[in-house]
Amino acid sequence: MPLITGTSDVNVNIQGYYDRNLLERAVPALIYGRFLQSRPLPKNKGTRINFRRYNSLAANTTALVEASTPTGKKATTTDIYSTVKFYGDFLTYSDVLAMTSLDSTLMEFSEVLGEQMGLTADTLDRDVLVAGTTVRYAAGVAGRSSVATALADSDIKSAIRTLESGNARKIASYIAAGGKIATKPVAPSYFAIGHTDMRQDIEALTGFNPVQEYSSQKGVFEEEIGAKGNVRFLLTTNGKIWTGSDSAAAIGSTGLVSSDSTYVDVYALVILGSNAAGTTPLQAGNVKNIIKKLGSAGADDPLDQRGTSGWKIAKTTKILNDDFMVRVESGVTDL
Repeated sequence: MPLITGTSDVNVNIQGYYDRNLLERAVPALIYGRFLQSRPLPKNKGTRINFRRYNSLAANTTALVEASTPTGKKATTTDIYSTVKFYGDFLTYSDVLAMTSLDSTLMEFSEVLGEQMGLTADTLDRDVLVAGTTVRYAAGVAGRSSVATALADSDIKSAIRTLESGNARKIASYIAAGGKIATKPVAPSYFAIGHTDMRQDIEALTGFNPVQEYSSQKGVFEEEIGAKGNVRFLLTTNGKIWTGSDSAAAIGSTGLVSSDSTYVDVYALVILGSNAAGTTPLQAGNVKNIIKKLGSAGADDPLDQRGTSGWKIAKTTKILNDDFMVRVESGVTDL
């Protein structure tokens, strides 16, 4: 038997003025998949998606011979496959709640489930990206267990050098929100995504330019706080943090944040170049909202007492080139 939301969970006996617009829900900024290569799942084409790139050609420094045609080159490709998986959840409501609640039950359920669906997709994207093999640990230490400093200029400089050495191109478009598969242009930049706790350390970087001081506000993202050189920073409460024994560095007198007062909390800042990873976007064709009305279960609901609202998505995310992204792991200054 599924969990059922009834009148004991939502108060229907509210006296006086009642605001039908429920309190604004605090939800994370859903941004990790925004700058990835988009690959929607075609209908009736199986569950495996192919992300393909044509490999670069080496420089040809051999001079042409008069009247002699050279042999030329063959194009080669790198094919990276990823299997789509399906994710979903639902809420069950009672007939009494539907008849007596002052709220539009299905509408409110759809909003809550939509937020959950977005958070699920964002977390799946994030967890793939933070597992990349190209990483800089703050102050150049050997590993996560040794991280004992906050983000510094040298960490960003090192990450950019790595990206440029790997021929990572700047991102010039992003996946636009909406019902159709579409992209929008953006000023070419590397994009860094981290947790909101990192704001003060990022703003303290030398040469940091706050978003409100940009010469143009066109193409600025709601989650964007500013830029340092050719890196634009976006923050979300869904940023990745390793805590406790997952981080392992003793807090001591580091002056960094520690959720358990014992170990340094380590934060991931993911800096992306173009085509670093690919994903299936949350748009028409990959998303389904499923509503089962009261009594739709037939003999399993003989008195029309239960209805459901749910969501289902087809989702995969895959790193396409580790050279096109860098993860910087650092502590955060305790304020």
